[in-house]
Amino acid sequence: MVGSTVDITERKQAESERAQLLEREQQYTRRLQKLTEAFIAINSTSSLNERLRLITDKARDIIEAHQSVTSMTVDQNWAQAIHTISMSDKYARWQNYKVKPDGSGIYAFVCRTQRPVRMTQAELEAHPAWRGFGKEAANHPPMRGLLAAPFTNRNGKNIGLIQLSDKHSGEFTQEDEAMLVQLAQMASAAIDNAQLYEESQQANRVKDEFLAILSHELRSPLNPILGWVKLLQSRKLDNQKTVEALVTIERNAKLQTQLIDDLLDVSRILRGKLSLNIAPVSLKSIIEAALETVRLAAIAKSIQIQTVLEPHCRSNVRPHQLQVAGDPNRLQQVIWNLLSNAIKFTPNGGCVQIRLEQVGDAVQIQVTDNGKGISTEFLPYVFDYFRQADASTTRTHGGLGLGLAIVRHLVELHGGTVTAASPGVGQGASFTVMLPMLNFEPEIKEDEPTDSEPDLTGIRVLIVEDITDSREFLVFVLEQYGAIAIASTSAREAFEVLQQFQPDVIVSDIGMPGEDGYTLIRKIRALTSEQGGRIPAIALTAYAKDEDRDKALSAGFQKHLSKPVEPAELAATIASLLTNS
Repeated sequence: MVGSTVDITERKQAESERAQLLEREQQYTRRLQKLTEAFIAINSTSSLNERLRLITDKARDIIEAHQSVTSMTVDQNWAQAIHTISMSDKYARWQNYKVKPDGSGIYAFVCRTQRPVRMTQAELEAHPAWRGFGKEAANHPPMRGLLAAPFTNRNGKNIGLIQLSDKHSGEFTQEDEAMLVQLAQMASAAIDNAQLYEESQQANRVKDEFLAILSHELRSPLNPILGWVKLLQSRKLDNQKTVEALVTIERNAKLQTQLIDDLLDVSRILRGKLSLNIAPVSLKSIIEAALETVRLAAIAKSIQIQTVLEPHCRSNVRPHQLQVAGDPNRLQQVIWNLLSNAIKFTPNGGCVQIRLEQVGDAVQIQVTDNGKGISTEFLPYVFDYFRQADASTTRTHGGLGLGLAIVRHLVELHGGTVTAASPGVGQGASFTVMLPMLNFEPEIKEDEPTDSEPDLTGIRVLIVEDITDSREFLVFVLEQYGAIAIASTSAREAFEVLQQFQPDVIVSDIGMPGEDGYTLIRKIRALTSEQGGRIPAIALTAYAKDEDRDKALSAGFQKHLSKPVEPAELAATIASLLTNS
């Protein structure tokens, strides 16, 4: 026999290495395939919770670990974090474990550094940011190592992380880390998109609810207005019913005006166009004026209004001298809104209290009621625009839900704060306004009483209005005050009238077909004094925003009045304008 031996150790070793390399490549390919499948699955749903669940399950499957936790922080507050957990059968006894882990130390470390973390169990427990799981440490599933990657939104802000523990075999590797980072990047985009989608859906729901409420609130006053008008036209009502009809029509017309004013205020606020006329203001006087406005509403519901306007103050400050720097009209609007809100949500026979006092260097106004109260869930949103605790068709209280949002903005414009508190539904509520107090005591001049009606006898007024009803109404009103009123239906006709009729004052609409009021007043101001170029003019228009007022004054009008206008206000404005000129 002739034989030979060949040492194949190196060959076997090379074959083993090739097999291992092939296995790693195949594993990597499988992982990439699973990563692709995860991407498709995660993006197949628009639900944020479902996306989090899929991310958690897919991460554990791809990396082959027994534990996976996805956490999303709320403004870096881990006490409010959202946790989604996925565990293998190895941890079956912990499947129903619901207690949130106190992992804020290591969680916050990963999110703060915005970098992936890979550690053995010994390294994890030795890490300075490791804080265990607090009181629930004995009940929490045991951990074996940690692999974590942060989530980042499109603005580069951290929104949470994904972490794995207890790999099926061995410790977490660099390849595991790279794979998890890729998954975290995909998950970040998916979570960000889901949040944006849910926010847009919520915004759409709020908008739809608001539009439905707006339509209801604007239409509701029209029903009694049109109904009573029809009955008045029938001429079958006696004197008492006629008076009742007119009072109802006036009340509902004013309600519509208030709704429109609220909408305009919100528009100004959202565009940053709401301005204040600052002056020293006595809050006691402001509160008393607001009380007079809401007193009838309180009487109608037999609600008792308690006032505490003479509180104990510092020895050198008397109650009527609790003054702030502010806009008296806007501050009265704040008080009126708070009182109206309290009366609205207080049942018949209830009680509303308003208290004024000095707290340190601030003035505090507190409105408290024993009415409907505010639920714990809705309390954080009570000052939001277009938000109502009850937006259903079965709600018992009307309104657009704008009053408190306007209150908050007006108070903040005055450098103050407003807060709401309530023990819960059915237990009443209180609203507290804090405003910085003036440290000096300027003299507050009282307005001169203006009880006498203006006399326009012999005053010649040119009215420019394209709407027939409005034009006839203005002519009638001014004639009742003794004026000589001439009406024009357009800017072009008004300019022609000026050639034969020299009025003492012009009252013109702005929005008219053909030429508008701006064009008319510019043409008039281009005339000589003898031709009427200096005639005082008032813009009476439904364009009621601050910028509309500025535009009218810049064009050449001396005054700007918004529709609807009270007859007495129009007459007083004309008289004042003529006196000053």
